[in-house]
Amino acid sequence: MFEGRPCYVIVVAGGAGTRFGGDVPKQFLPLGGVPVILHSLRVFQKMDEVDGVVLVVPGDWRGFCEDLAAEHGLTKVTSIVAGGASRQESVYGGLLEVKGDAIVAIHDAARPFVCKDAVLSVIAAAGVHKAATLALSATDTIKMADAEGNVMQTLPRENLYTIQTPQAFCKGALMAAHDGARREGFLGTDDCQLMERAGIRPKIVIGNGDNMKITNVMDLGLAEYLMGRL
Repeated sequence: MFEGRPCYVIVVAGGAGTRFGGDVPKQFLPLGGVPVILHSLRVFQKMDEVDGVVLVVPGDWRGFCEDLAAEHGLTKVTSIVAGGASRQESVYGGLLEVKGDAIVAIHDAARPFVCKDAVLSVIAAAGVHKAATLALSATDTIKMADAEGNVMQTLPRENLYTIQTPQAFCKGALMAAHDGARREGFLGTDDCQLMERAGIRPKIVIGNGDNMKITNVMDLGLAEYLMGRL
């Protein structure tokens, strides 16, 4: 319960990890001796503010995740459901498992180093603004190019952010945004984009640089290095 409202986390692990390569999706590869996905699940398990966790995974990995939850005492995992054809469909499937008026945080399983303070900050912001996301200020110069790779303009760096997860939302507003996108056949890159289309401006909450996303083999090596100092 968070400020009088239940809080659920949907951990999205439905992808096959095709960019990573190999037979095992990246979220189930070992990191520090345990699957990548387990690191963030342990954080949510320890949080009194989290009432439940919905796990969205590839259909043929549901049994593995059921065993993982039982072995590691993940009692807050209330549902394990099969992912859809896209991340957006996977999130929608997870949302259907959350009942009543709740704050819902959406987290990518490939981000193993999320911390409690960041989660609390983003769900608190969602309670006020209906939508919020962890993000980092852009540090590199960002240029916009055309389809042929010709630079069109340099974007003002002080107004740009790289987005992390969790992103957090009032459940009713997020469900309405998803329903609208489904009716119109719109596929967004993240849940905040769906909220933007619905006329809601998500609040930026500055995150932590350690909250990296594992996308390729080099990232996994970096994550192993970070395990030694976090």
